[in-house]
Amino acid sequence: KVLIHGNYPSRENFTSNVDKLVLHKEQPTMPPKKSKVKKPSSNKDADLDGMDITLPEDRIKYLESHTQALELQLVYRTEQTSNAVAECDALREKLTEATQKCEDEKKLSMEVMRAMTRQYKGMQEDLLNKINERERVIQTLRDTLETQRISHIEHIAAKDEIIERKNAAAAKMRDEEEAMCQQFVKMIVDARIKLCNQTKMGDTFTLLTGDD
Repeated sequence: KVLIHGNYPSRENFTSNVDKLVLHKEQPTMPPKKSKVKKPSSNKDADLDGMDITLPEDRIKYLESHTQALELQLVYRTEQTSNAVAECDALREKLTEATQKCEDEKKLSMEVMRAMTRQYKGMQEDLLNKINERERVIQTLRDTLETQRISHIEHIAAKDEIIERKNAAAAKMRDEEEAMCQQFVKMIVDARIKLCNQTKMGDTFTLLTGDD
């Protein structure tokens, strides 16, 4: 920053002062007489921007006006530069805030994504554990059912074997009873035949002896 000491007109008067300076530069001056005024040197003319000013008072006024105009221009440009720097700082601050906000949003998004990922993994593990537990229960029930089926088949086979043995024993008993019945019938028939024969022999003996 450039600090310029002194009292200077406001920005509104800057244009008018510059216009006056330009008009002062454009006004032609009367050329001095050759016999009284010496020709100025090239170095001094360089300070006057090629203007033909020979009197020291005019030179001083011109240089003061020119210096004042340059100082006003410097103040104006310094103010513009300060405003531009302030705007740049404000934009930089806004950019910093926006960048920080973007970083915060990105961080929040990453945290939310990590939390959702952890939750998803937890739910996935819980679901897998439940599925594995259900599969173990189903396999246990299948094994139990298969064991019961085999046991039932063996039990039925044992019952069938017992029934077959009982049926065989009953058939044997029927055969024995039938044989005993036939033998009993034969014994009865034989006994009756013997009885009949004995009866006939008694009648014959009675007839032969004459007994009533």
